[in-house]
Amino acid sequence: MSDNFAGSKIGRTQCARRARAMDGPSQTLHEAAKAYIEHLRTHGKTERTLYTYGKDFEQIEAFFGAERKLTSILTPHVGKFFKSDALLKLPSGKERAKPTVEKTKRVLRMFLIWAKDTGRIEKLPLPKGTPMGRSVKKGGKKNDEHSNQSASTPAQD
Repeated sequence: MSDNFAGSKIGRTQCARRARAMDGPSQTLHEAAKAYIEHLRTHGKTERTLYTYGKDFEQIEAFFGAERKLTSILTPHVGKFFKSDALLKLPSGKERAKPTVEKTKRVLRMFLIWAKDTGRIEKLPLPKGTPMGRSVKKGGKKNDEHSNQSASTPAQD
């Protein structure tokens, strides 16, 4: 990838397309999670946010397997994760706090939407009834990590 375009919108778009072409269908969960964290970094997320999302991905990867192909994660697998002790309980066996559980679910949801929008997966593997978050605020303004994207249509590059 050429460094001279790295800061421009055109350069980022070209780099993203190249990354999708190179990594898309064969990308592992870990590789895609790293790419997502980098995407968030380039969109101005704080280091604290990136750190906490990284911790969420450690938990997600522990359940699914870091080397699992992203395309092999299906709706039933995500549903099992949402009900699993890996998400709902601490290693000590104590219940995880509800806000913590909801945040991890939200991180996975936003990641999967991003993966679909960037062509890494074809279908969004979220169980029916999964809350889609705070996508719309008063006045029609969006308020989410992917405020310019929707789960039902691919991103417009």
